[in-house]
Amino acid sequence: MLPKFDFHVHTIYSDGESAAAAMVEAAEARGLMAVAITDHGPELSVGISPHKIVPMLQDVTAAREDAEIPVLAGIEANVVDADGAIDVDERLIDRFDIIIMGIHRLRIFSREPSELARAYFHAIMKAMEHQRADVLAHPFQLHRYLAPYLSREDIAAFAESAAKRGVAIELNSKYRVPDQGLLEACLREGVKLSIGTDAHTVAEVGRVDWPMAMLKRVGASQEDLILDRFLRR
Repeated sequence: MLPKFDFHVHTIYSDGESAAAAMVEAAEARGLMAVAITDHGPELSVGISPHKIVPMLQDVTAAREDAEIPVLAGIEANVVDADGAIDVDERLIDRFDIIIMGIHRLRIFSREPSELARAYFHAIMKAMEHQRADVLAHPFQLHRYLAPYLSREDIAAFAESAAKRGVAIELNSKYRVPDQGLLEACLREGVKLSIGTDAHTVAEVGRVDWPMAMLKRVGASQEDLILDRFLRR
């Protein structure tokens, strides 16, 4: 049986409802093997204030000391432009155990899905090339799921880049993305997979039924998961 973990959890430091300690307790109660606290980066309107990043890291450290499972201090960095820049200060990057990276908006006026898909594709390819990131959060989800609007060649190029850069692909419980085709393309290239609920409440932590079902459907093994990378530290 595949191990359960949750590497995408928000707290009161961004738009979550509870402190890190409560989210960790919920993860333990649901039998998870590990959990990561990953509040939104500061560029998002609900993101963590830059001056609160250090206190947040301190709170995660305190929660870790009382926990019986590994607790990672992370952040959900925002890709902020077409060149792949993110909203996390380079001087702070190394203080995080895990960086998940997501796109929450694109600076284009069109809402046409194929144009959004192309803009997303180019921004995330640049971000993977230039930034340190461990996981891509809710891949290709922006207003709707955009991967079907890309060509097979684009999907293949994305999977190859993720594998080369060591960026895992998240199976996101909230949006139920990505689809089976993208997962299978990633597995063919050796891309690691992560699990994230995008939890904002204690009730949502560890609710990983959909990711676990998808992992089973594509025949993933524990070796395909990013989890062991962090458990070995």
